[in-house]
Amino acid sequence: MKDEIIKPEDKKPKTRGREEARTREDSLSPPRLLASRPTPHPLLSLIGIGPGDLQQMTLAAHASLRAAEIVIGYEVYIELVRPMLRPEQQIVISPIGSEMERAQQAVDLAISGRHVALISSGDIGIYAMASPVFEVLRQRGWSGQEPEVEVFPGISAVQAAAARLGAPLGHDFCTISLSDLLTPWPVIERRLQAAAWGDFVVAFYNPRSQKRDWQLLRAVEILLAYRPATTPVAVVHHVTRPEERIDLTTLGELQPAQVDMFTLVLVGNSQSYVLAGHVVTPRGYGEAKRRGDEDAGREETKENPPASSPHISSPPPGADVYPVSLINMSGQQALVVGGGPVGERKARGVLAAGGAVRLISPEATPQLQAWAEAGQIQWERRPFQPGDVTGVGLVFAATNQRAVNAQVAAEAHQLGLLRNVADQPGEGNFHVPAVHRQPGLVVAVSSLGESPIKARQVRDQIAGWLRDEG
Repeated sequence: MKDEIIKPEDKKPKTRGREEARTREDSLSPPRLLASRPTPHPLLSLIGIGPGDLQQMTLAAHASLRAAEIVIGYEVYIELVRPMLRPEQQIVISPIGSEMERAQQAVDLAISGRHVALISSGDIGIYAMASPVFEVLRQRGWSGQEPEVEVFPGISAVQAAAARLGAPLGHDFCTISLSDLLTPWPVIERRLQAAAWGDFVVAFYNPRSQKRDWQLLRAVEILLAYRPATTPVAVVHHVTRPEERIDLTTLGELQPAQVDMFTLVLVGNSQSYVLAGHVVTPRGYGEAKRRGDEDAGREETKENPPASSPHISSPPPGADVYPVSLINMSGQQALVVGGGPVGERKARGVLAAGGAVRLISPEATPQLQAWAEAGQIQWERRPFQPGDVTGVGLVFAATNQRAVNAQVAAEAHQLGLLRNVADQPGEGNFHVPAVHRQPGLVVAVSSLGESPIKARQVRDQIAGWLRDEG
């Protein structure tokens, strides 16, 4: 068995010498699966070896690994599978952080006519090496042949952790990597907001490292805005490996210090619960619905018939407005699409109420730029994209492009969000009034979007009268 350590800058593998073969037959696998098979054409096998315990590897993955002429992988993963390798197999060890170089080496060796096995822990298609390989193949204009590529799935960390915990993934769930090395943090945060708003069970990969120690805290803050502090959380270390440890806690009590890169953090949804050391997420929200139906049925018996609803006449034109005041705006997320004077005015009002502003616009007024530079608002310097409205409470469509404003309004409407549309107020469901604030009193004047100037004039007159009255 030959080991070769390949550095990213190396062009060709360099043989380091033969070491004593350390192999064993896996009693769980039929002998016919362990036999090497001839490879008449270039073949690249992408193999997920599972979370660590070799007994968790699939038989198909085991057979392909044994059949390969060359095995490539990160050193830790190579050492995990070494006991099942054949003495004559060539081993190529690749350093951590060299994923693209590792993918290129695997493709090059396969094209040369060899059967190459590229391994990753867990499932090779989940945050692993399958994607870099196909990126390399795409760059080279791969047509599906030369080499042939086969992918063998593995048990992922989230599946293994879920099995240890019982049934935490009984309903809709998602995985989110908190590493911003390859994905901008604003994109990650938008996904966090969407998962939190949608009440998904969430499994965090790459939750924390020595250099990235704040992202998990921010993720917890976002989740706490949508689900109780008592939501079950499982902190799973080194799942299926000898040093495995599982800590059960809650969203409100999670300590980031107990988390590292070898940890998967699994957060339940609003219905999840702990049962005898296990985490369970019900298959649906049916139990709550059944309880509600039963309560309604009891209330509407013959002894307690439903009261007839009095007829309410339709309001006259222009009167179908129900004024409200939004409270507890501190820290609430508002999306402003459009960086012109109108967008600046919307942002100013949100900031005055203590809200948080996320601005999406290729350009911005000097004032908006100054707020962004001072960290008072978050500015994403780009056009609006589908999905941008997810995770916010208020939406302002304030561009000078009708089609963009209509798209913003439509997406906000689908999600049932409060929305204000500058050029077509009827597409929104609230107006921004002219406001006067003083201790113990807030006065709001609205023209229902017809004449903002008139509303400001009336507001100023009222403010003057209040000053005169003392």
